[in-house]
Amino acid sequence: LDVTVTAANVKKIDPDAYGITRRDGWVKVNLGSQEFKTREEPGKLDPIWEETFTFEVTNPIEEKLEVTFYLGDKQIGGVGSYVLDGLKKGVFTYKGLAVPGGKVDLQLKAVDFGKEEESTEESGEDWMSFL
Repeated sequence: LDVTVTAANVKKIDPDAYGITRRDGWVKVNLGSQEFKTREEPGKLDPIWEETFTFEVTNPIEEKLEVTFYLGDKQIGGVGSYVLDGLKKGVFTYKGLAVPGGKVDLQLKAVDFGKEEESTEESGEDWMSFL
């Protein structure tokens, strides 16, 4: 499973209400015991990461990807949990994590599991069959 953490936008958050002392946005991504973290973007409430992490998936029906957003050392919002068994093999699927004041954008791609994409090609003689 390839997970690309693209960006976040939490410009509408009230840092004082959440006790935020550092505006260094980062994301933690877990799948079972596997864990990755994005780099911290100092002072940004709209960080852009474009970082891709690769996870080994052994059971896509039962395993779930968990995503958590932080500003400094403060967790912002809850943990996002994403099922994997509906992903299409080799196709990026957008997922968003809603957090107070905004959202975090992710792209998931099943590399060695998932539903095969159906072919949309039709034979040449059927191309006008809709008439």
